[in-house]
Amino acid sequence: MSLWAQRYCVVAPLRAACSRQRSFLWLLVALAGICARRDLLGVTSIVRALGLTARCCDRLLDCFHSPAVDVACLTRLWTQRALAIFPVHRLGGLPVLSGDGIKIPKSGRKMPAVKHLHQESEGNSKPEYLMGHSIQVISMLVAAETSFFAVALGYRLRSIGEARCLPVRAADYWT
Repeated sequence: MSLWAQRYCVVAPLRAACSRQRSFLWLLVALAGICARRDLLGVTSIVRALGLTARCCDRLLDCFHSPAVDVACLTRLWTQRALAIFPVHRLGGLPVLSGDGIKIPKSGRKMPAVKHLHQESEGNSKPEYLMGHSIQVISMLVAAETSFFAVALGYRLRSIGEARCLPVRAADYWT
């Protein structure tokens, strides 16, 4: 079985998170492009990696912002799928989860979700506040031969009001 056929078998159950077949197909294109791209320059890197035409850039952007993909459902389905296909590291019978966050400075003040964020770092080289995005990720620890790696289960771009809702309850990801 080819690598792409195996990959499709892994992501096929995610179809239920998309309201239309077309949305699911664009989701597959985005996932394939993320796997194949050589740089981290956004949607255009996906277009270049897959050799798509320039007009596909708008279609991919539409896919990322479309209400046709239910993000909460997608997260639940991916979590269920990841638990089924990966050798999850467990302690006391429960999967080991890891949470992390990053604040990414952005120069545009009118970009969506750009907020005035406080830096918690002790270093003097960083400003106390920045304009940017705050992103939180939850991952599970997976065994791989003699080591471990983290498989992301979901991430959220948090605004200041939402950040107070942390920590994320595990039940949000397991149901």
